[in-house]
Amino acid sequence: MASKKQNPFGAMAGCMPTPSVDMSMFLRPQARMAEALLKQNIETLDFLKTRFERDRSMLADLADAKDPNEAMALWTTFWQRMLSDYSTETNKLAASVTEIAEQAVRTATEEGNAIISATGKKD
Repeated sequence: MASKKQNPFGAMAGCMPTPSVDMSMFLRPQARMAEALLKQNIETLDFLKTRFERDRSMLADLADAKDPNEAMALWTTFWQRMLSDYSTETNKLAASVTEIAEQAVRTATEEGNAIISATGKKD
């Protein structure tokens, strides 16, 4: 005789009231956090694309250099621009990380408030 499997939560779930909860209270903060992270990733990928295009262009220019002085001028200009680009991007990234950290605090606060609201507890 086969035994029937029972859901261990079945008996409890049938007698427990299910609160009506607006799930957007929980999902909205997470969506904003994900959006901030994705924006940072897009910015980083845009920077890398631009840098790689400049690297490729420099190699083409270097291959066309007629003499060592021209090659050295190309290298000097390339390194100056690269250092400037990375410096600018580092500043943008620092600002973005600060923004994401602030968003994380707001997200945690909103999630905490949503949990309090969903459970009906108030201090």
